Amino acid sequence: MRGPGLAHGIFFDATEMKRLGKAGTTVSHCACSNQILASGCCPVCDMEEAGVGVGLGVDGSASNDASNLMQEVRAAFLLQRARYGVTRVSHKDALRWATKGSAACGRPVPSWARSHSARPPISRCSSSMICASPATATRWRHWSCAGAHRADRVMVAGKWVVSDGAIPGLDVSDLIQRHKRRRATRCRRGVSQGSHCEPTGRANARPMTGSAKQSMDS
Repeated sequence: MRGPGLAHGIFFDATEMKRLGKAGTTVSHCACSNQILASGCCPVCDMEEAGVGVGLGVDGSASNDASNLMQEVRAAFLLQRARYGVTRVSHKDALRWATKGSAACGRPVPSWARSHSARPPISRCSSSMICASPATATRWRHWSCAGAHRADRVMVAGKWVVSDGAIPGLDVSDLIQRHKRRRATRCRRGVSQGSHCEPTGRANARPMTGSAKQSMDS
């Protein structure tokens, strides 16, 4: 049974990571949000070595307008690969964060992540687009290709919930119009209160000082 689930995990130092690991804590790494806000970089490999479970998250619309886990997998893969190098982060790590790691974040591990006999969610991305057709490294093309983040088919619990790139029964045009109206309303409220509609740092984006800054610099 896992302990509490946290998000971002940018400012933990080595001592804090060990404490989190002993408590069975999990952390959702939100790579896109962290880069948009320029709030920092989650030390994923260091946390895993300390026993902290790591999954992926998309954060919220205030700092990530595309709640797309495939895009998040690619962002986390590239960001952590740049931080730790090619010998410590591979496509298998990105797949593990996105599946078993994410499933365990803040909750008991589901049956499909514990047993090979269970039916896990399945997704398939089309390679018909040129942007989803890599020149090399076909084993991890979905992580490396910018265009391979839209699922053509997704199966959950034995049922297709996405077919031919669309969610059955979802009126996308209506959803877009409702989203635009809500965004316009929120922006008007923000302007009236002296705010604006650009993404800004929140509590997780506090200035880095002391051990937090040293952790990022190292």
